[in-house]
Amino acid sequence: MLHLPKHSFQGLTVNHPLWNHQFLRRCRTENLSLESIQILAVQMYKFSKEFNRILAKILSCCHDEAAQIVILENLFDEMGQGDLSQSHPELFRRFTRAIGIDDHTLTALPTTPETQALIETYLRIPAQYGYLAALGAVCYASEGIVSSLYTQLYRGIVDSTPLPKESLIFFELHIDVDDSHAAKLAAVIEPYLNMNNDDIAFAIQLAILEAMEARYQFFNGIERQIYSPVLC
Repeated sequence: MLHLPKHSFQGLTVNHPLWNHQFLRRCRTENLSLESIQILAVQMYKFSKEFNRILAKILSCCHDEAAQIVILENLFDEMGQGDLSQSHPELFRRFTRAIGIDDHTLTALPTTPETQALIETYLRIPAQYGYLAALGAVCYASEGIVSSLYTQLYRGIVDSTPLPKESLIFFELHIDVDDSHAAKLAAVIEPYLNMNNDDIAFAIQLAILEAMEARYQFFNGIERQIYSPVLC
């Protein structure tokens, strides 16, 4: 088995077809309809509100105390550092309310199969590949890409629909903060890579690729709904 240099993990995400997805290209080049933004927002929320469970799933099988601290810090930030009014799900609901989706409707609208698969991929990875691979998926295929990904989504949204600044805090926070989360997670993983453990490196690679593919399929689900919408 070939040893993978630690920096190659970032290459797996940077060079992934995700960045050429039709929906992201439209965010960069076109105005999105309000209906498209609403469809995106509902499915983003369905995944985002599960992120705490994803972190908790990794924590539950992690025996490395240094890694536990990093996971807990990330989880604490997700929960608004103890202030539920600043928790990330609540910040996202500020956005959905601003684009005309009340909380009851947001809860009632279904999770698409593609979004559910994205959630289940992240929940499955710790048991299948181990906690280090799961941290790698969160580090490189989630926290590590969120700034770039959300910048593109943010551009597509704000260029199309005037919204109050307070409704966009969720996006601005993730664009500014998640790189630091990724750096801390990478620092936890790096010592194991320096041991030249090919099994760990290969498991991390598989986890990253599966997470990226699930994210690509997530946007396929968004496109499918746009062209056969369930939200009127």
